Formats: sequence, structure tokens, C-alpha cells
Amino acid sequence: MTFCSSLILITMQASWDNHIPSTWAIPNYLVNILSVRGIMEVKLNVDDNETKEFKSDIHKDEKNEQDIQRQEDESYEENDESDKINSHDNSQESGTEVLREEISRLKQTSENNLTKLRYLLADYDNYRKQIEKQMQGKVESTKAELILKIINIYDDYLRALNTVENNTCSSAIVDGLNGILKNIETLLKSEGVLEIEAIGTPFDANVHDAVGFTSSEDQPENTVVDVVRRGFMLNKKVLRPSLVILSKKIISNKDTEQPKME
Repeated sequence: MTFCSSLILITMQASWDNHIPSTWAIPNYLVNILSVRGIMEVKLNVDDNETKEFKSDIHKDEKNEQDIQRQEDESYEENDESDKINSHDNSQESGTEVLREEISRLKQTSENNLTKLRYLLADYDNYRKQIEKQMQGKVESTKAELILKIINIYDDYLRALNTVENNTCSSAIVDGLNGILKNIETLLKSEGVLEIEAIGTPFDANVHDAVGFTSSEDQPENTVVDVVRRGFMLNKKVLRPSLVILSKKIISNKDTEQPKME
């Protein structure tokens, strides 16, 4: 409250209580002016207080709004953090599922490749065996051709030796030639060459080639009685068949003569 207002109130109170003379009384117009001004000041003070209260309320409202906003922000941050955690968990689960699928795919691919490798190894083993068999057959065929040529030379050597023996050559020369013949026979035996037994055995088309027949009363029919060229076998396979002469049964006139009718 201002000084003027206070003075007016004191004067009015004193006048009312007859404590001061009437000459000290303030003129009415002044009293009216001061009263209006005091009322206005009181009104202004009231307005100021209301303004302060209004501002205080606004400040409280703003503070409440800030608190609410802060709580909302904290709640949003918590939700965002929870969403991040859930997203991270979902991402981990998704990554784990993808990893499992990738492992399953790689495992299936590995099994397929292993199966292909097994088939490939089996094919390679069969191919290796086939090549080894072919190579072995080629070696045996080449060996047979070479030994057959040696046998042909062996036959020529036998005929030459028989000629030398019949011409009464020196015994030293004959002995030397016989020694060479034994060396050839030893070589053939060491390579698995065996002579086919023929004389006195039944005819066998697998190892014998018949070049002639002769009558014989002592031998059964189709029995080998002579050998024109000796045959040989290499590793139980016929290298060269024997050329043989077979026996043939003699049919006499007595056997064909029929009995007379009486």
C-alpha cells in the first residue's frame, strides 16, 4: 500500500473517531481522488497478485508438462530400449535360423559330394582293374608271340641237329649242339611253356589238330599214334596245338560178309 493511501485511511479513521480537528480534515475532492487512487492501487495490487498466481499456475503447469514430457520421454526410451532388445533377440533368432539352414545345406552338399566321390573312386577302381587286365593281356599276348617265334626256331634247330647226327659229325659238335638245345628247353620251361602230351592219348580238338589217319589194330580208334609237330601250352593256354596222326579201325572182309541162307 502507498503512502497516499495510508494517509487517507488514517485521516478518515481519525475524523471518524474525532481525534483530530475538523480544520485538519482533508478536502472532500482530495479525499475522493485519493480514495479512487487507493482503490485503483488496491485493484492493481490484487491484479498483480492474481498475475503472480496466474504466472505461478502457468509455471506449475509448464513444470507439470515438463514432468509429463520427461516421463513420456523416459517411457519412450524404455520402450525403445525394449524394442531394441526384442529386435536384437529376434535378429539373433533369425540369424541362428539362417545359420542352421546354411549348415544343413552345406551338410547336404557335403554328403552329395562324398557320394559322388565314392562313385568316382569305384569307377576309377574299375577302370584301373580294366586297364591292368588289358595291360596284362597285352603283355601275355606279346610274350606268347615272342615265345612262339622261339619255338619255331627250336623246331628248326631240332631238324638241323637230327641232320647233323645222321651225317656222322664229330661227337664234340653234337654234344655242343645238344647242350644248346637243353638251354633252349630250360628257357621255355622257365617262362611256363609246357609240351602237350599227345602220343597214346585220345584225340582232343582243344589241343590237337589231326592231319592224317593210319590203320592200327593195337590202338583204339581216334587215338594219337604219331606227332608231326609238337604242341605247347603257355600258362595253361594253348600256344600251339599239336599236329597228330590218329588211329583208324581196320574193317576186314569177314566183318562185312553176311551169312548164307539155307
